[in-house]
Amino acid sequence: MTARTTTYFSARTTRFARIGASVLAVVLCAALLPLAAMRANSQDDASYWRELADRHIDSEDLLGWSAPYGLRAASLTLAADETEGARVLMRPVDNDLQTFNATHIDRARFSTAEINCLAQAIYYEARGESFAGQAAVAEVIMNRVSHRVYPDTICGVVYDGSERSTGCQFSFTCDGSMERTPRGRSWRRSQLVAEHVAIGFAPPQTRRAT
Repeated sequence: MTARTTTYFSARTTRFARIGASVLAVVLCAALLPLAAMRANSQDDASYWRELADRHIDSEDLLGWSAPYGLRAASLTLAADETEGARVLMRPVDNDLQTFNATHIDRARFSTAEINCLAQAIYYEARGESFAGQAAVAEVIMNRVSHRVYPDTICGVVYDGSERSTGCQFSFTCDGSMERTPRGRSWRRSQLVAEHVAIGFAPPQTRRAT
């Protein structure tokens, strides 16, 4: 066999080997791609269910604690219909089912800053308490807002005397507690209770104590 013939067969063998390798690569890709897709889908499913479980646990912890049903219901939000918008029908209610009236609308005038001051007082003074305990702290503050010897705003009542090292109405305003920023579920609960009490949905329990 001449050198030219040997070179010819060697080149052919190499070419067939390359073709075979390419075919094998295509076959492997065709076999592995569905597996990779299944794995990706499985990971996406696992991530989705994990996120859903985390949200469920958070909602149970936040809304299933010792708050009365009224507070849990008030925490729901209404999303307007994308095509028709939100339609609200106002009808008079003259029986025991009435739970919302003009006084609640009037008390809803409190600004976000005012509600935040009330939530801070609840958080720093009573975050370990039950709903009743937290609502009582908030109610005392609201009683003071209505009393002539105290400032007539929520923030004014909460931070009354805070410029002094002694004599502040609420200790957290002058003892350094506020260096720890409110956070977590306790803070979200405090905000819920603050909104609930400020509007007047919480049943009275302090007999207007100040």
